[in-house]
Amino acid sequence: MGTLKSFSISILLTGLLLGPGADLGADEPTLEIIDKTNWEKAEGLVPDCLLEWVKEGEMTLPVGELNYDAADFFLSHATESFTANIGKYELNEEDILVDRETGRAAESIIGFPFPKIDPDDPKAAIKIIYNKQYVTYILGFKKFSTFIWWIGRSSDFEREIEVLFQDAYFTGFPGAREYPNPKDAERYALVSVRAPYDLAGTAQLMWRYLSAKADMSFAYVPAIRRVRRLSPANRSDGFVGSDFAVDDILAYDGKIPHFEWELVEKREALVPFASPGPVRVDITEKGEWDTSGNGLSIRYGFQDEQWQGAPWAPLNPIYVKRPVWVVKAKSKDQYYNYGTQYVWVFADSWGPAYKTVYDRSDKFWKFLSATTAGYKSDDGKVKFLSWLDHLIVDSRRDHATVISQLHPDTILLFNAVLNLNDFSLAGFQKYCK
Repeated sequence: MGTLKSFSISILLTGLLLGPGADLGADEPTLEIIDKTNWEKAEGLVPDCLLEWVKEGEMTLPVGELNYDAADFFLSHATESFTANIGKYELNEEDILVDRETGRAAESIIGFPFPKIDPDDPKAAIKIIYNKQYVTYILGFKKFSTFIWWIGRSSDFEREIEVLFQDAYFTGFPGAREYPNPKDAERYALVSVRAPYDLAGTAQLMWRYLSAKADMSFAYVPAIRRVRRLSPANRSDGFVGSDFAVDDILAYDGKIPHFEWELVEKREALVPFASPGPVRVDITEKGEWDTSGNGLSIRYGFQDEQWQGAPWAPLNPIYVKRPVWVVKAKSKDQYYNYGTQYVWVFADSWGPAYKTVYDRSDKFWKFLSATTAGYKSDDGKVKFLSWLDHLIVDSRRDHATVISQLHPDTILLFNAVLNLNDFSLAGFQKYCK
């Protein structure tokens, strides 16, 4: 990394620390940039593939500190679960969440099911992943419009698609108990492509259950103009030709009991945050938490003419040292595309940090990172963490996909108001072209 590039990244990141429009003075904070000249400082703190890219000058790691305690950024019901849920839930022989007293499938868990993890517990890895799933459930229904970018090594930016994500949960937050749940569902998820024209109308619908029953997934493909049932293994296929699969969302979004899990270790890691300080969240008239329109965004290599590293390299997150659990996963489905996956999960807040994917012959295939953002309302009553921009690098194709949620034109609504009829087959069809 040349001196000019390191200097320009430092200026960019100092501006991020101070906020838009701030003047840079002699006493302002600076960040240490880990690049190919001092890559050893990141050794043991990031996945091996990321360390290698830093060593080769493909990516840099601007290291900084948060001015808030991310471990305290929870809604009250999540914080209360740290004590209220100790010993309350267990896993049965099928690794389904059950109430310890009744042995029945747990319904409408509030907060995190396993607030304390014993690393010597043979099911510790599964419990960690359940907590990771619930880190998004605790925020209620969600509605995101986001942009997905294709980025090639030599071609740089290739194309952009606009996608609408909607998720309805029947567990994790107090309001979940207000909704009828005749299907005994854990969650509904709907993904629909809105642009460009050649892909608009492509959509996927998923019903996930609290029991061991497999996911029910449906897809509408404009080319055949009909809805078809999908195998659960399809969730490991590239989404509309991109490098990410639906199961890559939040590093892992599969059906937990359908995988084999193993705890690898607990370690310190350098993980990406969108900003050193919390970002404002606005409360709408409907009571939704609107995190869009705050001016925060992630810039990538292809957007900077002076950058000479990978065109998909994120330039302005800061990397903060946090404790993480590393867990190993392998699908029990012989038709699942991925082989072994290693998922890095925050040990103090349960969110995703990284994932590395190996193919079925155990050769390295993909890398994923998720950028964390802390949100706080002006009155301080609503504060939470969310995991937004995703970077997925396919080493086979020398290609990457960015899910850009910190984008000026996105809609990001937590505690969203959704119509559950949209998640029926009839309602789904209105999203299909």
